[in-house]
Amino acid sequence: MVAIVKSFSATSSQRILVFGIIALAMILGIGFVNHSRGLQLSANFLYSFAFTIACILYFDYRGYKRYVNTAIVIAVNFFLVLISFAEGLDTGGYLFILPTIFALVFMMGNTREYKGEVLFNFILSIISFATCILFVPDRSSWQLISDDIFQKMFAMNTISVVMLCAIFAYIGIYYERRVIARLIDERNRAEWQEKKIREQNEKLRELAFMSSHTVRAPLSNILGLTAYIQEKGVDKESEQFALEGIRKSAMLLDGAIHSMVEKTGSLMKQ
Repeated sequence: MVAIVKSFSATSSQRILVFGIIALAMILGIGFVNHSRGLQLSANFLYSFAFTIACILYFDYRGYKRYVNTAIVIAVNFFLVLISFAEGLDTGGYLFILPTIFALVFMMGNTREYKGEVLFNFILSIISFATCILFVPDRSSWQLISDDIFQKMFAMNTISVVMLCAIFAYIGIYYERRVIARLIDERNRAEWQEKKIREQNEKLRELAFMSSHTVRAPLSNILGLTAYIQEKGVDKESEQFALEGIRKSAMLLDGAIHSMVEKTGSLMKQ
């Protein structure tokens, strides 16, 4: 059971790392494009965003995993709202909150603890999206952006959002299938081990029966015949009777011992 939990934890960490690397590449790419267009404020916000995500991933890599999901969600929503105010609603930057909500399903799909944390992450993402729609102006007063640049930014952001949703969906389903396959493998292994244990128990019961009956019967015969010789003396008739009985009992005892040795050897191999 501990091995399964560790396996799930490793899978979740890998999934977050892949999500983070893809998001970092997208953030930096859009940041470079905005920098080339002269939108220095937007570029600086995006660079800060990428640096924050990189720091969170580093702490996750170092083993500080407890609040990684929540830290990512807070950082994403904070910077997306900030960038939306800096660029205006017409650029479509607020749309990036949608793949964040989409990715949460896969980031926390196997989480059975921290239900309050999961609920908080979803509520925060929804509030951030609503804040952008309700309070961000169509055109930002923080920096000058031409109509042509507005159209290009909206097209680029929309395409990027669709790509992120598709990539996150593929990665999420891929890791979910890995988890399911691992669960099936663990179940099959447990069933196989249970079958082996039942077989071993059956052989142990057979050994117990042989030790208490199959071996004991000829041994008791030998002891009884020995006592018979001592009691009756060593006349020819008694000696012949006793020796024949001892021989038969010894053969039965030898066969029982060989059978027990074989069963014991089989158990030791298993």
